[in-house]
Amino acid sequence: MKRISRLKIGVGAVVLVTVIAAVGAKVIASPTDSYLAYRKKVAAEVSAARMEDQADLDKKYAAEVNARLVKLVGTVKAKGFSGKAGGTVQSVVADDGMTPGPDGLFLKSDDGKVKLVVTTVPLLKAWAKTADAGLKPTDDVAVIFNNETLYTDVFSDDAAAFRFAELPVKRKPGDAVVKALLLGESQDGVPEGPNTLAVAVRQGERVYVLWRDVTVPGIAACSAGRVAEEQRQDCFAKHLPAQKGYPQLVSEGQAMVDDVVQ
Repeated sequence: MKRISRLKIGVGAVVLVTVIAAVGAKVIASPTDSYLAYRKKVAAEVSAARMEDQADLDKKYAAEVNARLVKLVGTVKAKGFSGKAGGTVQSVVADDGMTPGPDGLFLKSDDGKVKLVVTTVPLLKAWAKTADAGLKPTDDVAVIFNNETLYTDVFSDDAAAFRFAELPVKRKPGDAVVKALLLGESQDGVPEGPNTLAVAVRQGERVYVLWRDVTVPGIAACSAGRVAEEQRQDCFAKHLPAQKGYPQLVSEGQAMVDDVVQ
């Protein structure tokens, strides 16, 4: 019988330990995966509970989920936002099949004019996986920022968001992903024009979505009597840069970007 050297035994043991460690590393869930698994678990518990117990149980779990969100997203530093951040989860169970925006933290600016949701890239992509928006979790963040459904779900005010124009804001730093859009909200078809300025920013693994009300004068060439409803948004995007108030809108969009980019 051949004798096996101690060296070979030692090498074999090292390889085995390395393989076990690698396998073990793969099964350790990320903080986001752990959060999403817990959220799914408690949603199932609420759905399985007696009807008379569901409301109280949902309220309890929503508070716990939001507490986990605060830890997962982390401290938010944004210019003009000094208030305490709260979780965006109102219920752990979907309301009438509607998809809420990405889980995150919500803040309102000190002057009350700007709203802000802060989330993470993994949570944004988890939303993209479930949203009825034609998106995939593998899509680039810039693609997700370009989708109207993101803003419809983030705003959560029972109206659909329609894109009218993109504003040319600068990215700082250069590797950030930034999108500034003029949006109009409506419950019944394309509105006459935009009423909301929204900015989405990805810096590192953080995602910021800010929005505020704006007043944008109508453009006669794009009015209901001049163009069909399905052409109104493209018409507005074409003619907006020539309007008197356009530089001010761009400036306001840039200021919103600068409020959150570190």
